Amino acid sequence: MDLAAARRYCAAVARGRDELTPIFLGLLSRAQREALAAVHAFVRLADDFADEPVFAGRREALLDAWEGALERCFAGEASHPVFVALRASAHELGLPPEPFRDLLSAFRQDARVGRYETFGDVLDYCRRSADPVGRLVLRILGIDDARRRAWSDRLCTALQLTRFWLNLSVDIPRDRLYLPLEDLDRFGVPLRDVLERRATPAMGSLLRCEVERAEGLFREGWPLVPRAGWPGGPYLGAVWLGGRGVLAMTRAAGTRVFRERPVLGVRGGAAWGWAAARHGLGVGG
Repeated sequence: MDLAAARRYCAAVARGRDELTPIFLGLLSRAQREALAAVHAFVRLADDFADEPVFAGRREALLDAWEGALERCFAGEASHPVFVALRASAHELGLPPEPFRDLLSAFRQDARVGRYETFGDVLDYCRRSADPVGRLVLRILGIDDARRRAWSDRLCTALQLTRFWLNLSVDIPRDRLYLPLEDLDRFGVPLRDVLERRATPAMGSLLRCEVERAEGLFREGWPLVPRAGWPGGPYLGAVWLGGRGVLAMTRAAGTRVFRERPVLGVRGGAAWGWAAARHGLGVGG
């Protein structure tokens, strides 16, 4: 497949399930948009292998194949359209392989692990499932340094936690729970109540605790936005505001999130920002 066709493929994957195309992508250069689409396509397809029911029984084999294709890509060989596009963007913008390897480690964990004992365990998963994408975005925007990476890690972890709490009603029927078991014990919430999605006062207290943790991480990640320059500042600002907006919706929904996923209004700023987060920072859901 030629490069132009590969990039069209990645762009189609990147917008395939989104109701909105974030207008802030128009602030970026063509090379930056193409690189974001390639990264997003890599993340989305690998996440599907680890998560979607249609791939049950084949997850490990598909992730093995995806990892092999990644290593060949960074060795200069590519045939799948995602890796044809990724190879070109990696060469053009200096994208390293390590963040992609970390992401695959997290996807493998998703295929094997459905429970997390501690909040530290959840953070370790976020370190490999979300933070690497933010670091790639910094490289794509040309603003990668140690200080910005630290802020980006906070923002990406906050976005990932927001995704978890937004998608409780989707993940629980799949036997996947990101609420730390130690927190269930702390708030006196039986695991059965969560799995049966009962709306109890204790579950409300548990959810508020997790939302407040994510809010704290959003605050810690905010300094990245005014220090991201142009066009990174406006773009990452949209991501930050969208994530905070979705988290606020989740807080307002309370224990209803255990039974149904809050709907993001197409006209709402949170929806536009969440679309930016999905496209640019690899946040699913």
